[in-house]
Amino acid sequence: MNTANDVLIVDDHPMVCAAIKTALNKSSLVNDIYAVASQKSAIEHIKKYHFGLIILDIELEESDGFSIYKRALLDGYKGRALFLSAKQDKHIIRTAAKLGAQGFINKAESLEDITSAVELILRGFTFFPQEDLLINEKDIDQILTERELTVMSYLVEGLSNKDIGEKLFISNKTVSTYKTKIFEKLGVDSVISLAKLVNDDPY
Repeated sequence: MNTANDVLIVDDHPMVCAAIKTALNKSSLVNDIYAVASQKSAIEHIKKYHFGLIILDIELEESDGFSIYKRALLDGYKGRALFLSAKQDKHIIRTAAKLGAQGFINKAESLEDITSAVELILRGFTFFPQEDLLINEKDIDQILTERELTVMSYLVEGLSNKDIGEKLFISNKTVSTYKTKIFEKLGVDSVISLAKLVNDDPY
């Protein structure tokens, strides 16, 4: 059975879980949907099943979504992650991106928007509020590694993967891997949007 699009919802509010589950059941992209309310249950499910996406509430009563995601990664989780929060906090959104998650959405958004975010992520895209993800160069420095910052600067200058590889003495494939990580962490999907994000930052 294909489990690539199986989804786990981690939220200790039963009505929220039920509403999201009902909405996702209408999506042709989503297969089986599971819902749990605690860190213990979440980790047990992640170990037992192969989820393509976990949807994590950041503010849980006994834990938080970030801790669960970190634990899941340590246990070998290879799927995607979408964080939910009732807060539209820039620090939370940047933390989600820095951890390598594929998206963040506010709980105040409609179920249709949450479903759209899930579908985009399952298709391989990211879903972050651009205006809240970054505000200045210091934030980029905190999100990207030193090597990723170097690759990013060359990408913004318009250099090709081949040119960057020659400058840094690494292969095209390695440059491509860095490029993918940079896009995921910053929530962009092209060099053009990356350049706009960087050039629009108030230094």
